[in-house]
Amino acid sequence: MCGFYCSTNQGVKVSDEDYINQIEHVADTVDLNDYPVVALYNDGNFLDEREISFEAQKKISSVLNSFPGIRRVVIESRINDDSIEMAQRIKKHLPDKELEILFGFESANPEIMNLCINKGFTARNYDHYLAKMKDSGVSFKPLLLLKPPFLTEQEAISDVVGTIGYLYARGIRRMDLEVTTVERNTVVHELWKKGLYSPPMLWSVLEVIRQYKGMYGDEINMYISPSQYSVQSLDVARNCGTCDREILERIDMHNLDFNTEVFADLDCDCKHAGWADRMGEQDPLGIPERVMGQLNLLDTPD
Repeated sequence: MCGFYCSTNQGVKVSDEDYINQIEHVADTVDLNDYPVVALYNDGNFLDEREISFEAQKKISSVLNSFPGIRRVVIESRINDDSIEMAQRIKKHLPDKELEILFGFESANPEIMNLCINKGFTARNYDHYLAKMKDSGVSFKPLLLLKPPFLTEQEAISDVVGTIGYLYARGIRRMDLEVTTVERNTVVHELWKKGLYSPPMLWSVLEVIRQYKGMYGDEINMYISPSQYSVQSLDVARNCGTCDREILERIDMHNLDFNTEVFADLDCDCKHAGWADRMGEQDPLGIPERVMGQLNLLDTPD
């Protein structure tokens, strides 16, 4: 479902000088002491030396470490043994800061992770890396995914809530929720064109929040990520069109302090009709059969 390849530099490497110039320009333009959390986002894997060399990572880290007002530095990367080693090396150049790694965890269900997402990563991998990073000053923030392909609306909600429970049991209290969008040149895009996929409704996003807050209260806070990044989304989570703007504004309010009371008075006819219908949908096939069946349909003419 990730169409970010469309916005890459197609294999042309960004130079260390360009990366360092960017961070030094920001440091000269604004007072970073006013920002307790600084996120370094490179539309990729920050810890992959094929993208950013260690020398550039080290220099950037040193610049940020010089600002006492910064408490946490956030990067995004895939998680593997190489990236864990690299994170530990970078942390030495951020001795006064917490280093946090955002990474795509998506689902604790191995069948969904492997067949619906094609991740090449399982929850067991995460347990291994979490143990390795204990007491290192490096923390993880998982990115969860609502409604990858081949799942019904209800299954998608249950999967996210179950994944939150899995992470809670491992001491994770902060997470991000990514809501699947339709992006060009992806399997999801092809399924969407055939009428075999639709993004979740916004009511499903609110239902995830309602359920996990009912279980864990303020012990867990989950940021709801926006639907548009550097890649154009052809379709996003939405309702009937009448209530969408109001719900999206309330989600933005929720993201400020995770107060769920902002959703208390929301209602719309589509919640009791369209969303209720979707929540009642069932698929008697197992996930492997669904994947094979729907992918085979992509080979048929429209």
